[in-house]
Amino acid sequence: MEGQLLGTLFLLMVKHTIADYFTQYKWMMKDKATYGAWGGLAHAGWHGILTFLVLYWNPFAVMSTLLMIILLSIIDSVFHYHIDYVKSNIWKSKQLTPMDQLYWAVHGVDQFLHIATYILIIYILSI
Repeated sequence: MEGQLLGTLFLLMVKHTIADYFTQYKWMMKDKATYGAWGGLAHAGWHGILTFLVLYWNPFAVMSTLLMIILLSIIDSVFHYHIDYVKSNIWKSKQLTPMDQLYWAVHGVDQFLHIATYILIIYILSI
C-alpha cells in the first residue's frame, strides 16, 4: 500500500511538472491575477484533467469510485486556481520579478501548497 501511495504521489508530481512548466503558455499566465479570467481557469482546468487521468488509470486509485476521482480532480483544479491567483497578485502588487528574492520565496510557497494538495488527495484516497 505504501508503495502505491508513493507511486501515486510521484505521478501527481510528474503531472504537476508537465502542467506547470511544459504546457503552461503565455496566454494562461498573463491574466492569472484577474479573478475568473480565461487563462487562469484554463491552466487550473488542465491540472484537473491531468489529475483525473492520473487517478483514473492508477491501480491504487482504481479502488475509489469514479465520483471520488472526479471530486478530487475538481478539488485539485479549485485549489490550484486559488493558489496561483494569490501568488500572481502578490507578484503584481509588489511588482516582483525573477530578479527579486521575494519573487522566489512566493514561488516556493506556491509550489509547496500544490504539493500539499497532492498529499491531501493521497490522504483522502487512503482513508
